[in-house]
This record gives sequence, C-alpha cells and structure tokens, in this order.
Amino acid sequence: MKLDFDKVAKDWDSDETKKKRASDVAKDILRFISDTGEMSAMEYGCGTGLLGFSLLPHFKNMTFCDSSQGMMSEVEEKIKKSGYKNCNTILIDIEKPLDTSIKYDCIFNLMVLHHIPDAEEIIKKWSESLNEGGYLCIADLEEEDGSFHGDDFNGHKGFNKRELTEIFKKNNFNFITTSEPHVVIKKMPDGTISEYPLFLMIGKKK
Repeated sequence: MKLDFDKVAKDWDSDETKKKRASDVAKDILRFISDTGEMSAMEYGCGTGLLGFSLLPHFKNMTFCDSSQGMMSEVEEKIKKSGYKNCNTILIDIEKPLDTSIKYDCIFNLMVLHHIPDAEEIIKKWSESLNEGGYLCIADLEEEDGSFHGDDFNGHKGFNKRELTEIFKKNNFNFITTSEPHVVIKKMPDGTISEYPLFLMIGKKK
C-alpha cells in the first residue's frame, strides 16, 4: 500500500500503536546513548515527530525534517503548543542531495529507511552529516516477505541486519549495536494476525 503522507498527516497520531512504537524505540535509544544533554540531533523523515518529541527533552536541540508538507505542518503545530524553544523544522526535497554542511551529534529515524531507494547512499550522507563520535540510530523492519506494505510497494522488504551492519562499517561507524525494541502486529486482509519485528541499529562514528 502506497501512502500519501500529506493526506494521512492529520490523523497519524490518532493511532495508539504508532505512539507505542515510537516510545519503545526512544527508550532503547536512551538506553544505549548517554549524556545526550549537550547533543544536537536530527530526526530525518520525522513524520509528525512521534519519535523526536519522545527524545526532545533529552537533547540540547533538535531538527525535525521531512519531505511531506502535511507532516511538517503537524510538527510545527506541536512545537507551537509545546513551548519548546530548542527545535526547528526543515522541509527537505528527496529529489535533491542532502545538505551535509550542517553537522549533528545524533541522527535518528523510525520506519524511514525502507522507503528510501538507495539505502547505502543515504547512510553515507547521514555519516557525512555527523560530527566525529556522533551516533546514527536506525529503527526499521527486519527482513519480511513483502506483506507488510503489500504488492504495490516499491521500497525495501525490511533489512538483513548483517548486511546493514556492513554498510555501517563501510561508512565510518564502529561500536555498532542492535536490539529489538518493538514488534508491529498487523491484522491482514484475510483476518490472520502477522508479527513484524523492528530492529534498532546504532553506530558511533569514528
């Protein structure tokens, strides 16, 4: 199933399972990364910022970025209501190269990588956007049979963690760790229930 993220943005946060997923991933990130209080962070492909807002109180400042204007509008409204002053938003164009001149101490995302055609290239760009010793945190689907999104989805069918680890290593990350913070449970069209484990991979830049 192909989503129009602008159209679904308004109702995105009404799904309690999405909130729980983001909360579980945020807890695992904070379990592996300490001393975040002086770090700058970016959530790439933030959607409505469910993961970023779970982490925002723990970081010095945060940039939310997404290619969907609808999603970014939701984030901007949340920022206005929350009163947080340590964050900003950037509307990105996925057709243009990522601006790597701005550096961060932590880049994280949730359920984003499987939508990006060239996963290795974007990981390279994220690495270039990190300060030395910075962290890349990717939470996404483990390898699956394609049933998560359905036949008309053109992205990745999850990821092999061993292969992804090698991509991390090629792009100057060491101290790579993985965990399984959450399992997505979906009711399928035929009424059966399927489980899709999510991994969290964290690499520290050399």
